[in-house]
Amino acid sequence: MKLECFFITKVATEHSFCDRQQERRVLINNINKNQHTVIVAPRRYGKTSLVHHTLTSAQQPFAHIDLFCVVYEEDICRKVAKSVSELIRTMASFSEKTIHLIEQCFKSTYVALKAGQIEIRVEFEKNSPDPVSQLEDILEGLEKFAQKHNQSVVLFFDEFQDVLKADETNKIQAAIRTAAQLSKYVTYLFSGSSRRMLSQIFDDKKQPLYMLCNKIILNRIDKNHFLQHIQTAAQTRWKGLLNQEVITKILMLTESHPFYVNMLCDKLWELPQKPTVVNVESSWNEVLLENKGKIIADLEPLNTNRTKVITTVGLLGSVNEPNSKVFLDTVKLPLSSVQHAVKYLMNHDYLFEDPEEGLKLVDPLMKKFIRERYQ
Repeated sequence: MKLECFFITKVATEHSFCDRQQERRVLINNINKNQHTVIVAPRRYGKTSLVHHTLTSAQQPFAHIDLFCVVYEEDICRKVAKSVSELIRTMASFSEKTIHLIEQCFKSTYVALKAGQIEIRVEFEKNSPDPVSQLEDILEGLEKFAQKHNQSVVLFFDEFQDVLKADETNKIQAAIRTAAQLSKYVTYLFSGSSRRMLSQIFDDKKQPLYMLCNKIILNRIDKNHFLQHIQTAAQTRWKGLLNQEVITKILMLTESHPFYVNMLCDKLWELPQKPTVVNVESSWNEVLLENKGKIIADLEPLNTNRTKVITTVGLLGSVNEPNSKVFLDTVKLPLSSVQHAVKYLMNHDYLFEDPEEGLKLVDPLMKKFIRERYQ
């Protein structure tokens, strides 16, 4: 077993995946009921990992459509066509019968062969249907093809918020809704890295996808689950368990943020011997040094008021009453300015509201950066 299998900062699968048992049960239950789902969480909470691990473990055929920075209708249509081609190859082997069935199900596309495999392709010439019409045809065609094979499949749209950047965003969303609300064999999953934009798509009654999906809201993983995961990894790496103080320090510094737990532990697991508390602190400093440019880039777009609020929250650690006179005096801003800044920072995943501690920074490394710079 490779050591890095336990702690990775990309899509987590197998041994690198930690907990999310309740969310996995809900997701599989939704798919079994053909209930479309949107997964909502701040950036780097493991939304993509949850989908990949859950569906792979359940041996559920699915296609991952990553729409990150895809803003042209033609490119969205091509991405979907490519993913649908992959799903078709899991349902049927290459044969003349399969080609004939594809031609029956998909009217505005054509069947091609690539490396001996069937592939659905789209064209965007003058006499061709527009991209949105072709998209709708592809989605409806997949439903027909899955029905013919009595096979349930999943289409997973990742970074779905970027669909809002397309010129014909409402038409694209409407095409997806038309196919999704009539589907019985295709289940649609959505996730993205902007909770604000996902809310605009799925919670605004003026939008085509309003009320289409159930929601799964990801919170941070429970510390006890991380403890078990870390100790299992330590037993594999060093044939022994870590000191409790070491794990406490790891979870305290990272605040149990999934991405940073993995990033920090990945460094620690490179050590030849079990890490100490000093090793944890030193490695956390290295993590900041390596990611300082990203933190600065995330903070640069903020205006003065937002910078004042996020800096003050970072220095305090948490704020139970941001509207209180104590906080207003500390941040040196009027109430309305603080309220507008807090709303923006929460909508853009800089801040979140902890049910016990109040407002906190989403990114623990950003908090460390702010404290080192301003304290």
